[in-house]
Amino acid sequence: MKTRKQLFIALFVIMAGTVAAMVIVRMPPQADQQPQVAETPAVQTITAQPQRLQMTVQTQGRVKAQTEIEVITGVSGNITHVAPAFVSGGFFKKGDLLVSIDPAEYDLRVAQAQARVMEAHYQLTREEAEAEQARQEWRQLGEGDPSPLNLRIPQLKEKKAKLAAEQEELKNARLLRQRTEIRAPFNGRVRTKSIGMGQYLNTGDVLGIIYSSDLAEVRLPVNTQELSWIEVPDWPSRSTTVKGAEVILSASYHGELQTWRGRIVRSEGAIDEKTGMVMTVAQVNDPFGLRGSEGNRAVTVLPVGLYVEASIEGRWLEDVYVLPVGALVQDGRVAVIDQDNRLRLRHVAVLKKEREQVILTEGLTPGERVMVSGILHPVEGMTVVAKEKP
Repeated sequence: MKTRKQLFIALFVIMAGTVAAMVIVRMPPQADQQPQVAETPAVQTITAQPQRLQMTVQTQGRVKAQTEIEVITGVSGNITHVAPAFVSGGFFKKGDLLVSIDPAEYDLRVAQAQARVMEAHYQLTREEAEAEQARQEWRQLGEGDPSPLNLRIPQLKEKKAKLAAEQEELKNARLLRQRTEIRAPFNGRVRTKSIGMGQYLNTGDVLGIIYSSDLAEVRLPVNTQELSWIEVPDWPSRSTTVKGAEVILSASYHGELQTWRGRIVRSEGAIDEKTGMVMTVAQVNDPFGLRGSEGNRAVTVLPVGLYVEASIEGRWLEDVYVLPVGALVQDGRVAVIDQDNRLRLRHVAVLKKEREQVILTEGLTPGERVMVSGILHPVEGMTVVAKEKP
């Protein structure tokens, strides 16, 4: 009896569950339906205003001396003097004695050459007297025209030639004597020294390497587009002489950021096949601050070999637009917001694109709103909510 009762209850539960499931399937609960409203995207804009702008060219290079040479001896002999300044890093002035070679042998050559010149003078004077005597004797004899040999003309020419040759030998001997004193050809500094006191030198031996201290140069690569923005004085197309563009050099030196001022003085003309760049050359006057002129003196020493960043001051341009680089979208266009707050994609002329800004020359009208952020892929005619960028 109890088993039947349990069976009846189980069947009732199953039937009730089935009926409830059928009701739910046929009459599902209705969720509240609300109309979907698309949100209008918000963008940041900037008002386009033309401005006068000076172009600059950013580049870099390494400092080098304008003139650097090997000091080579023109005579042989033992070194008898080395100037205290003739050491690596030493400064010297034009005409300073750097190295002396024992002059005894060359003093002897000068003395011997002087003696030969005196002897040749004597021989020429004697021959001139004999030639004059020969002319007088021939006139007294009155036997027609004399031959050159009768007047001793060949002998006279020989003595004159001998004197000229001995005088040239004396000049050469004095020149060799002069070369025993090796003097600085310009104001400069010693890069390396390769000799010592008492050392024997042969003609052509290298004493060291020196470079000029009056001017430093920096080779600065510039691309062909940016080259049109700067003044280079040696361009053949220039109808008038112009000063080269000013350059501000900067580098970390002595633990601080240092700056120096220079000027573009020439270009190397040819375009580098690998980089497509044209090399321009900037000069810095008195890079070691030796002249003490306020106008030319560098803030600090500009050492040869230092790697520097360079900012070349270019021409002033009128009516250009400077926008954040984010204003450029889709193939060099910008998105302009019209009076109805709709996007209008417009082609513009890009003069220069930098890391944070872009410079435009054409394509905008003063006062227009230009989108700078908010939509990655703008669509022509899209409605937006525009907010001016602070």
